[in-house]
Amino acid sequence: MSAELTRPGRSGTDSTSAPPPAFRVTDAVVSYNGSPAVRGVSFDVNVGETLAILGPNGSGKSTLMRAMLGVLPLTRGRIETHGVPLRRFRDWGRIGYVPQRLSAGGGVPATVREIVTSGQVSRRRRHRWATSQDNAAVDDALAAVGLADRARDSVHELSGGQQQRVLIARALAGPADTFIMDEPMSGIDNENQRALADVIARLGDNGATVILVLHEAGPLRPLLRRSLVLANGQIAHDGPPNGVHGDEHDHVHPHAEDTPSMPAVPSIEVPRRA
Repeated sequence: MSAELTRPGRSGTDSTSAPPPAFRVTDAVVSYNGSPAVRGVSFDVNVGETLAILGPNGSGKSTLMRAMLGVLPLTRGRIETHGVPLRRFRDWGRIGYVPQRLSAGGGVPATVREIVTSGQVSRRRRHRWATSQDNAAVDDALAAVGLADRARDSVHELSGGQQQRVLIARALAGPADTFIMDEPMSGIDNENQRALADVIARLGDNGATVILVLHEAGPLRPLLRRSLVLANGQIAHDGPPNGVHGDEHDHVHPHAEDTPSMPAVPSIEVPRRA
């Protein structure tokens, strides 16, 4: 039996009108010391879409991602998030950011569960203790990435791929319906690549918006219907991923008969919002 990963949605959804794009980027320019790293980029990311932003080192993809998260200011142009100008967007609980790796911290190492629980901070009021619903969301998030049995372990005892799964579970434990993942497959083994690809596929299947910032498509290639390829800070391709950078690595994706059995995981229910 599998539990469902449920998170709070919003009432009042108007099913007769399409939602605004999860992201709308219009003529975006981002500069470092007066030199543009992203040059006049425009595109939409529709709600429920799985998009890969691809490109080699120095192409501008990481700069673009940071601008979409509001970390880097635009030199020119405009970014909207769920229909709101980025400078006025406040509902950051909707955005689940998954960095490349866990930050190394001093002191007493955090447990897996503690890291995942930190994903709920944005939706809690100050000084409010975790509820049974909060705890259940953490349990479901850990089960979704196949790490329920490692909840009490220190994150430093896990492999790099397992740590990446912890970061995804942290995003799942919160109220996010839009996920930005920075190189989620970087430097991890085949088994963890398969586990991560499965979680990403189920997020997409259940209506989440997923943006993957990648050096190459690799084992995620079969999940993609659209890729945006950057070169020298500009869009070189926007459309189906066939024939773009990273396709030569598609053979890494396992065939079903080659895939070892993974733990049973729950379905992932994405909150529906107005």
